[in-house]
Amino acid sequence: MENIKEKKADSDYKLIDLLKFICAFLVIGIHTRPFQTSSNLLDKFFYYDISNYAVPFFYACTGYFLIAKSSNENMHAKLIFRCKKILRIYLMWSAIYLPLTISGWIIEGGLNPAYLILCLRNFVFVGDNFYSWTLWYLNGLIFALLLIDILLRKFSVKQIANIGAFVYLIGIGLTMLNGHLESLPLFLQRPVNLYFTLFATTRNGLFQAIVFVAFGMLMAEIEHADRLKLSIKNEVLAGGIYIVKVGISLIGGGSTSQRFLICQRFGSCLS
Repeated sequence: MENIKEKKADSDYKLIDLLKFICAFLVIGIHTRPFQTSSNLLDKFFYYDISNYAVPFFYACTGYFLIAKSSNENMHAKLIFRCKKILRIYLMWSAIYLPLTISGWIIEGGLNPAYLILCLRNFVFVGDNFYSWTLWYLNGLIFALLLIDILLRKFSVKQIANIGAFVYLIGIGLTMLNGHLESLPLFLQRPVNLYFTLFATTRNGLFQAIVFVAFGMLMAEIEHADRLKLSIKNEVLAGGIYIVKVGISLIGGGSTSQRFLICQRFGSCLS
């Protein structure tokens, strides 16, 4: 029985590796928009409803393997080890991108000292400086792992996934409000403006990464407990929500459809 489970796990891991390989090309597609010149409809579908699943999948894989791979270490040790590993990679690549950051200070910042302060803010909270925007993923993952480590002291993985889903929706709301600041009353305008002044974006560990890392951990927990059962009702619900999301994204773009993303992803496992 154990051998059968091990063979099944190896097969599943190979499938995950294949999906990661595909998702790597989808990430390239996010930035190259291969259908933009040929079809506006196809471009929107690919950009908002296919390729934007790639980064969440990578986050979920990190969470999944924290639990799926057997180890004598407790979860706190696993999270800290993973966090330190990602931090080393983040620091190394930040150093590699440092000449470009200095170029940005000269080109964009005009040698203004305030620009360097913004660069420091971006390094700590965003992972995005002059041409180093690709590092936001690592920055977000570091914060997500630290937050999950703290939350696990009081909450279960499922509760953290639910909290992450709620916070994810708050992040979408903040982004939408930031695009219409002039229309907001002062009691909303000021805190929203203050948030983006301090943290620049909601594309970070709190509002994006934590939910998908926790989702991956939750899937591994369900799998370990042999509770991973297909539910036609949940699959139909998830598929229906995805169809609605596709329709809205084709009409109004990704910012309009993102609120349906969490419902579609969690509909089949949190019930």
